Amino acid sequence: MAASMDRRSARTRAALIEAFNHLFLSHHKTIRVSDIVARANVGRSTFYEHYKSADDILLQAMTRPFAILADAAAGMGDEARMHAQLQHFWENRQLARSSIMGRMHDKVTRLLASMVEERLRNEEGALAIPLRLAALQLAEAALGPIRGWITAEAPCTAEALAGAICRCGRAMRAALGRESRGDFPVHILP
Repeated sequence: MAASMDRRSARTRAALIEAFNHLFLSHHKTIRVSDIVARANVGRSTFYEHYKSADDILLQAMTRPFAILADAAAGMGDEARMHAQLQHFWENRQLARSSIMGRMHDKVTRLLASMVEERLRNEEGALAIPLRLAALQLAEAALGPIRGWITAEAPCTAEALAGAICRCGRAMRAALGRESRGDFPVHILP
């Protein structure tokens, strides 16, 4: 019985996420819970069994694209995958701005920090500062330039930014280690 409930719950969550993603990518300015439940063909109470709010489902929907960013922020990034993700952000920059800036800024940063924290969990004892602080630092360092880029504060190619985020993640991860692990080589640019 529990297995069938788990499958049903997973199907419901998937339907809600799919409905949210459809509405989001259709450039709806404001997505209300009523819009999501109508699109997913479920009841409002069913929605609230799985999510607290429309912001909550937005954060859940962001975990998949943010996985690539979390890898990069944690120093484990693949530049080609990060480049493709940044191109997607740029092509949908109005949506990206509304998702990672403004009222969502802190929530998105905490989400990314939690994802980075998961990736660094095995290195917790090797960090010079608490894991949560390191994850917050890495998340902010990755999101900061993306926020500036999608608002066109400074022109840059997605490829260049992807490389910078991945290299920065690797360098910062090494710099956050305890001194006993050795110094991270510093390269002075001409």
